[in-house]
Amino acid sequence: LYKSKYVYVGKFSVESGYQMMKQAIKDLQEKLPHAFFAANDSIAVGALRALNEAGISVPDRVSMVAFNDTSIAKYVSPSLSCVRVDTEEMGRAGLMMLEELYQTKNKVKRSPRKVTIGTSLVFRESSFKKKTD
Repeated sequence: LYKSKYVYVGKFSVESGYQMMKQAIKDLQEKLPHAFFAANDSIAVGALRALNEAGISVPDRVSMVAFNDTSIAKYVSPSLSCVRVDTEEMGRAGLMMLEELYQTKNKVKRSPRKVTIGTSLVFRESSFKKKTD
């Protein structure tokens, strides 16, 4: 589903997300994709504001999913669906690697490592419609 015409690159800030989404709305007009994935929650918050100002309904017209699931994600409107990463586990893994490096410094040549930390998807209002009775 990846298409480079839908990729906007900027800073990891609310203002940047706002500006990137305004540009996407201008560039794509009626051809906006059905969903956007933001690299972090701050970008998504800015993008949500730009969509709201343009009268583009989230999630009816465009869904939004972000990465991180910081505390702000559940308090914006609509609440933000996110990929949640276990940052505490990230920190533990980093500390364990530092400790191992310190204990073996100059004794053993270290090869680069790839550490994978699990994530989970948290569904909120920005990616699905609420059921109404």
